[in-house]
Amino acid sequence: MEIVSYPVLHKSKRPSERIDCIVLHDTGGKTAAATLAWFCHENSKVSSHYLVGKDGRIYRCVEEEEKAWHAGTSNLWGEDNVNDFSIGIEIVDDSDIDPYPDEQLASLFDLCADIIFRRKIPLNRVIGHQHIGVPRGRKVDPGKDFPWYDFLMTLGERVVRKRVVMRKVVLLLCCGFVVGCSVM
Repeated sequence: MEIVSYPVLHKSKRPSERIDCIVLHDTGGKTAAATLAWFCHENSKVSSHYLVGKDGRIYRCVEEEEKAWHAGTSNLWGEDNVNDFSIGIEIVDDSDIDPYPDEQLASLFDLCADIIFRRKIPLNRVIGHQHIGVPRGRKVDPGKDFPWYDFLMTLGERVVRKRVVMRKVVLLLCCGFVVGCSVM
């Protein structure tokens, strides 16, 4: 997975090191370039950690250890200020009619699976802006065209597969140090 670094203006220090949530958004704009330009505009006051273009290119706009400004007034299960403990991912999408391109979804799967695996984020904390915006109904993204069921099922499969592979690697490494160990 290749990630292009594209630092933006709007970010701040997190109140703690806790990061246990991924918030998906759609840009409402036609291109990654337009979104990146908006993130860099001094008056926008918005950002995300990552942006995934329609072509599948991933941009890192804010380092994960910093707070991006993507969720606004928000609440997740009784906890306000979701920006404080989340990673925000913007997905370029200008319409709730057109399906998300396969290349874009493939990159989104890879990115989310990597974050989930590294940060041990449960799948029920991969959410949309629509789920946390306050007041409820204020935000609708990533939109009715986002394939939530298929996305979460596929994402879960990828995380499990990655975990199984890592366990096999650990087992092989450990057995390399044990005389007479055979791995099938």
